[in-house]
Amino acid sequence: METHSELLRDLLVRVGEIRQQIGHDWPYHADPTTGKMETVDDGDWCGGHWVECLRIKGELESDQALVDEAFDRAERLRPYLERDDQFRGHRFYYSAARLHAMTGSESMRTLALAGAWAMRSMAIPHNGAMPIGFQVQVKSTTLASRRIVAVDNVHPNIRLDFWAWKETGDDTFKLGATRHLDLTIRDFLRPDGSTVEFIEYASDTDEILREFTLLGINDTSCWSRGHAWAIAGFLRGWHEFGEERYFYAAKSTFDYWWDRCGSNPPPWDFDDPDGPVDTSASAIVIEQLARMKVLGIVDADEFLDRLDPMIEGLRPHVLPTGRLVDGCFNQPKEFANRSELIWGTAYLLMALYYLERGSVPC
Repeated sequence: METHSELLRDLLVRVGEIRQQIGHDWPYHADPTTGKMETVDDGDWCGGHWVECLRIKGELESDQALVDEAFDRAERLRPYLERDDQFRGHRFYYSAARLHAMTGSESMRTLALAGAWAMRSMAIPHNGAMPIGFQVQVKSTTLASRRIVAVDNVHPNIRLDFWAWKETGDDTFKLGATRHLDLTIRDFLRPDGSTVEFIEYASDTDEILREFTLLGINDTSCWSRGHAWAIAGFLRGWHEFGEERYFYAAKSTFDYWWDRCGSNPPPWDFDDPDGPVDTSASAIVIEQLARMKVLGIVDADEFLDRLDPMIEGLRPHVLPTGRLVDGCFNQPKEFANRSELIWGTAYLLMALYYLERGSVPC
């Protein structure tokens, strides 16, 4: 059985292969048989994840050309500061903030802080919820609103809040993240630990107009990737703020997951246990657990005890070529629903990088 270091090595080789394939474009998803990577010209919602893949490979292999390319690609994302899109948090945390942490670059710090303030300005004034935005960018779905909020927004939307709060000491970021975390607990968590995917609020009150799904099997089911982001977001909130309610939100959502699939990748939707699995959902949770482990988060054993079993649960889905397959992008549209997904690769790579390095960049 491969060690974590050997699995990391395989993923780094795959990152190099992808880089050779795509040229100036951005990787998106790959055919599980051929490994041919489909690309987009703008990074779509996950451009920052690819920047982080290049940065990690450049750091670990002492390859300055890769780090330089990561910088160049981060600059190519700069125009998206003005895009009213929940995924700006991911774009600029995994690119600019991480590059600043690695190199001390002031231009990357400025870019990351600009992203943080842009994200913070999205909050719905009367309840603090972070919406998906008027220009939310996901190629496989069509939805845009300043009144629609997703369960996964506890991950992309407030990623930069955690960083910017520590970077600047400005409690605006802490308050903003706390308001959104608390609203997610109140409105998105069901009594059994499952989660709602989308909620549409009234224009100027907390009235819920509808609960619905686009990526799950039905409006009352639990879509696993959104649920994974909720688990990771609550764990990060507990780690950053030490509030017991975030611990219990993380425990409730994680126990719901564990009771249904254990250490194995979850089905794309927990109400369709015989459907495709989504390895990228597992990778999202694994990344957060690895972060907590290397940071030595106390009183977290009931979570951290699941890290190694979950990594082992992914191993059968990592080909000898280093490709993490069996990711499910969009099952309702049968879009890349049994594929290698670039963010799945990125999250597993990050987790193994933290464990190898014994620390996290930021």
